[in-house]
Amino acid sequence: MIKYKQEKEMYPDVCQWLEQFLKSRFQRATIEVCNLSESSLSRFLTTHNMGDLSPEWVTWDIKVDVVGFIQRPNRLTSLAFVECKIVRLTIEHLSQLLGYSRIAIPVFSFLISPLGLSPKLISLLQEYRRLDVLEYHWEKGKRPRRVVVAQWDTIARNLNWQNAIGGTEL
Repeated sequence: MIKYKQEKEMYPDVCQWLEQFLKSRFQRATIEVCNLSESSLSRFLTTHNMGDLSPEWVTWDIKVDVVGFIQRPNRLTSLAFVECKIVRLTIEHLSQLLGYSRIAIPVFSFLISPLGLSPKLISLLQEYRRLDVLEYHWEKGKRPRRVVVAQWDTIARNLNWQNAIGGTEL
């Protein structure tokens, strides 16, 4: 079993997984996945051309660990976020990613950890059925976009989809 001692050790595996995940869903798009754990998204975008983005990208002073850029012809570039933790996922971690997701509105937003979810987060989402707290974007006639909270499988280097919460539409 692969054991990560630091979050940054997860990033190469997570980048590879996210790239494959996005390429399988956006087959005609150009996909680029970047480790942005050391830079704010807005700072990165000032020095890298990632296609046509929403004009407010200059305000995105947020640090998301892994960001996927989905570039399609005649459309704004879409984003996918992954926030990695090496401890059990907490409500605080979820709140951090929800804030980032409300600001930049990615098409996918994942909160992952090899250790899974904390008892309080499990209780909130499963026992109290508060899946509404995962929602970050609403469009009329569409399902709300939700943060997917899941355990990272260190052997398969993939999400453990069997225990993922919030990703039923994926």
